[in-house]
Amino acid sequence: MIGPKMGGERIEIGLLYCLEALLSERSVTRAANRLGMSQPGMSNALNRLRHLTRDPLLVRTGKGMELTPRAVELAVLVKSGLSVFDDIFSDPRPFEPARAEGVITVAMSDSMALELGPRLTARLDREAPALCLHIQRLDQANLFSLLAEGKLDLGIGYATSVPEQMYASDLLSQSLSAIRANDHPRIRDRRLSLDTFMRERHVLTAAPRHSISWAESSVADALKARNLVRTVGARVNSILLAPPIVASSGMLCTMPTWLARRSQAVLPITLHALPFETAAFKTTMVWHERTHRQALHQWVRGVVRELVKTLCEGCQHTDGLPHLA
Repeated sequence: MIGPKMGGERIEIGLLYCLEALLSERSVTRAANRLGMSQPGMSNALNRLRHLTRDPLLVRTGKGMELTPRAVELAVLVKSGLSVFDDIFSDPRPFEPARAEGVITVAMSDSMALELGPRLTARLDREAPALCLHIQRLDQANLFSLLAEGKLDLGIGYATSVPEQMYASDLLSQSLSAIRANDHPRIRDRRLSLDTFMRERHVLTAAPRHSISWAESSVADALKARNLVRTVGARVNSILLAPPIVASSGMLCTMPTWLARRSQAVLPITLHALPFETAAFKTTMVWHERTHRQALHQWVRGVVRELVKTLCEGCQHTDGLPHLA
């Protein structure tokens, strides 16, 4: 297919797909594999693109191949341009989940994966049986780059400062509660005071590539404003490990209220409202412009919203403790 002129020369539309792959992968080999081309064929495409743009596009550095400033600008433009082609040549028929095929890759925080993962899998199994759902642990540090590179379709967790070419939708606002063992040796009162909270040792939960989770960060910030620091008794790399540890020790842990309640159903633990205010802790769904207009992905995002709404409605309580909003 012949497209518009670039630098006075007619170009093939296929070169735009090569350009997008090269700028995303930053590797001739990976770009070729992504498009099912030979490496010499992709090298030839890169040479033609360099001639047409009058820019090297990719340059070798000590860290590997890097984009030139011009290539960074083009990366945004080419993705927008290709999304137009996707719209033009997309299937005009109404989307039918039962006919959907392929793989949807979703990254979630551990707590959301525990509650939402089985529900989402069951829903897709019923309505889109030919679709494969890949759930992986949310890597907050690399979330946006994984979405941009097409290695991830959807991220569900804590997200701030969403960059351009990304879309975000707040799913829910999570409140936090403290948990302790029912037979805690020193705490008996229903109300947890700040002095008591600070006297006890705490189980801190981590996130991938972070020493503490985002929920823990909000607690640490609230205490820092009061010049207070908790005494750490244990650290775990998954929030799912914290409730069993609390149930069998004299330590406290702060976690999303809904997850604490879920744990209370199977473990001898007691929930307490925190004796101080914390910043809002939102769970957000994030996706890239690459999938924004695709019917399959729009449907999956709609399913996620429906499931989260149902989850929130099931977490309404009148016991004085905060809940999912």
